[in-house]
Amino acid sequence: MRSSDIKDKLKGIVTIIGIGNIMRGDDGFGPKLIESLKKKNTKANLFDCGTVPENYIFPILGTSCDTVILVDAANLKTEPGSMKVLTLGELSGAGLSTHNASIRLFTDLLMTGKDDLNIFAVTVQPKTIAFGESLSAEVLESVDKLTDIFVDALA
Repeated sequence: MRSSDIKDKLKGIVTIIGIGNIMRGDDGFGPKLIESLKKKNTKANLFDCGTVPENYIFPILGTSCDTVILVDAANLKTEPGSMKVLTLGELSGAGLSTHNASIRLFTDLLMTGKDDLNIFAVTVQPKTIAFGESLSAEVLESVDKLTDIFVDALA
């Protein structure tokens, strides 16, 4: 993945939403990325939503964002640590690791009254989502790479 894969999709005010469970290995990818981006003073609104992104609807909408990027682990049956950009349509079919039921509801709520909201996801293939595990080396490397991509794309 390159910076242009992200930069070409951005418009207006950007909000990045980290989704995942830090207690379940690589499912903590989204929250770890948000933590990393906060250290870089990224020019985006950043939310670590854990496993309940729908609880953050009003604060997210309060940012008046034009682009929402969901960052999460997804089982796309690829190599651990590999990343992919998914459109909103592709997102419903992806195996987002611990919160399948709420992602569609979440995106529908975000779009209520804002039909032109640009939403897409950046996913990483987890190596393990076992309870009590840490992020794998492959996913930690992806966190670093995606941090650099976002910093460049949002400059």
